[in-house]
Amino acid sequence: MKLFTKRGAPVSRRGMRLFMLRFKKLGIALGLGLAVTAGGLYGWHSGAAGRLATWTGQETLRITAAAGFRVNDILVTGRSRISADDLLASLNVAHGAPVFGINIDDAQKNIATIPWVKDVTVTRRLPDKIIVELTERDAVALWQYQRKLAIIDETGRVLSNRNLDDYQTLPLIVGEDAPQHVQELLSLLKAEPDIANQLVSAARIGGRRWDLRLKNDVTVKLPEENVELALRELASMAEKDSILEKNIKGIDLRIPEQAVVEPLPSPEAPKKTI
Repeated sequence: MKLFTKRGAPVSRRGMRLFMLRFKKLGIALGLGLAVTAGGLYGWHSGAAGRLATWTGQETLRITAAAGFRVNDILVTGRSRISADDLLASLNVAHGAPVFGINIDDAQKNIATIPWVKDVTVTRRLPDKIIVELTERDAVALWQYQRKLAIIDETGRVLSNRNLDDYQTLPLIVGEDAPQHVQELLSLLKAEPDIANQLVSAARIGGRRWDLRLKNDVTVKLPEENVELALRELASMAEKDSILEKNIKGIDLRIPEQAVVEPLPSPEAPKKTI
């Protein structure tokens, strides 16, 4: 089974003639199917209608596949992070399968269960192609809980816990309920890009508030409410007083307009020996 990421070239004249020939064959096949179905009406009261309908459907698919309406290619757009193996397994379409036998709704539902998938549309392109159009989710943070790491999107949805090396530059969030609140935190940090650029990790404390750890190992304790005001105060202190460039251990912003700066402990004086 071939899996392409771009649509094919426009159909040539020769390809168009083949396409029309297949449609003629398809018309014959459908005519046969209708004839068999009509004949099956005579067996309705004898209990044979269900068997006839099943046989008619199978025979119609067999004839249309023989006319060239069978899956030869799967064309995919929008795939970047989803593995081809995962996509094909969810699509569950075999090479050479009757193209009209593919349940498009089931295929879309199955692909939508892949964590990376934000939106998906599956269609047929006659005579022999299945088109999969994807929109993938964006990874915004690494989530750490119970010593395990996973990638999450802005809604807190877990995208993957494998192959995390490419996502080490993302901020780390810690805590059981951290994913449910990450969108709000990141939205507030967007308003203060200088602080956002310094962020290394954010720990959810007591399910109520955040502690931020910045690149210079400074810990910033944010309040439960009015977080945007606290971040604005922090940005102002960084701009006016260069507070983040000083030798400090942390800044406590839990009390409004009463920032408490904790200095680094002074190194102990060396002991004199006699």
